[in-house]
Amino acid sequence: MSSFVFVLTRGMEDPTRVCRALQLAKVAKEKGHDVEIFLTDDAVFLAKQGLIDHVIAPTGDEAISHLGYLMANNVTIHVCTPCAETRQILEGDLIENARFGKAPYLIDLAEKSTVFTF
Repeated sequence: MSSFVFVLTRGMEDPTRVCRALQLAKVAKEKGHDVEIFLTDDAVFLAKQGLIDHVIAPTGDEAISHLGYLMANNVTIHVCTPCAETRQILEGDLIENARFGKAPYLIDLAEKSTVFTF
């Protein structure tokens, strides 16, 4: 099996991109691949409890349904530490499976994975 990293830079302002990234991460996980997600910039808001519940794409896709599958299947969601700090998101604000991470860790993931960016 392969390893995939989905890097998401957009948040609540771009529900289509959010839903598509999570949908593709879900498909990869369903196919048995190793999957990790890394949130940067405004995407870090998606890791704050309760916010992703309101992200719905024009197609009707609900981000929470894709994220729920990923969380149930132990996919780690890395949240850019400086991006979160700038936006006043604390560790206690994070959803299950989310943890802070910095750029060097993203680069380590990218060395051994196929990277998708949204």
